[in-house]
Amino acid sequence: MPKNASTQFMLDYVQSYLDGERSRMDFDLDFSYCLIKHYSKMEKANRALAECFNFYIAEEGFDQAEGLSDAQHKKLIQKQFNEFNAVLRDGFF
Repeated sequence: MPKNASTQFMLDYVQSYLDGERSRMDFDLDFSYCLIKHYSKMEKANRALAECFNFYIAEEGFDQAEGLSDAQHKKLIQKQFNEFNAVLRDGFF
């Protein structure tokens, strides 16, 4: 599945948080900004992939994380990232 630079940036951004290279505060403060900045290019390259990322990571992950502990937050984002990657592996894109 070819990814454009904006999609790859967002995947790397999430992965850097999951790998512990980015704090939760940094992730929470910058995620929406980064998604807004990169989404139009993601959508232009592959609308369905951009919408899938938005659903799994933003709507079902980031948007649902308010009030969670740091460990619960990371677990939720990891779960959603895994689900997104499973869709990619299944060849939908």
